Amino acid sequence: MSDFEKKAVQDRHIIWTATPAQIFPGMSVTGQVPRINDFEDVGGAFFLDEHCRKPDKLLDDQTLFIESTKGLIVVLGCAHAGVVNTLHYIAKLSGEKHIFAVIGGMHLLNASAERIECTIDAIKQYNVQRIGMAHCTGSKAVKKFEEAFYDKCFVCSVGPRIEV
Repeated sequence: MSDFEKKAVQDRHIIWTATPAQIFPGMSVTGQVPRINDFEDVGGAFFLDEHCRKPDKLLDDQTLFIESTKGLIVVLGCAHAGVVNTLHYIAKLSGEKHIFAVIGGMHLLNASAERIECTIDAIKQYNVQRIGMAHCTGSKAVKKFEEAFYDKCFVCSVGPRIEV
């Protein structure tokens, strides 16, 4: 870690964690998400080196989840561990079976039709009421989500306000 990065960590109180952590009561992060199913992957070719020889499994991918009176609110970054893996892990960590909202990048840009359908089926299992699809979800997946969830979906681009 560079001196600049060390100073940023000190000044901003960044805590690096690979395990689940509570930020404050009612708000937590997953830490590394176990990859347990056989249809999700990181969603592309990512490498740790400039010569593209060392694959990056993106193990630092994690998700924020917030307790609300309506159910959990899940805020994805890019869901490189997979949306389904992430939702299952959050349900296990929290003991909560109802997820009110899933918001963020779902990294389905290059996903197969099967993976998109499995993701939709999993979201249905949690009775999700609001689905905000961001940057890396991909237009093919957005269309399928809109067909499956109608008025529960919205494209989450710069500037929207989400009330929960």
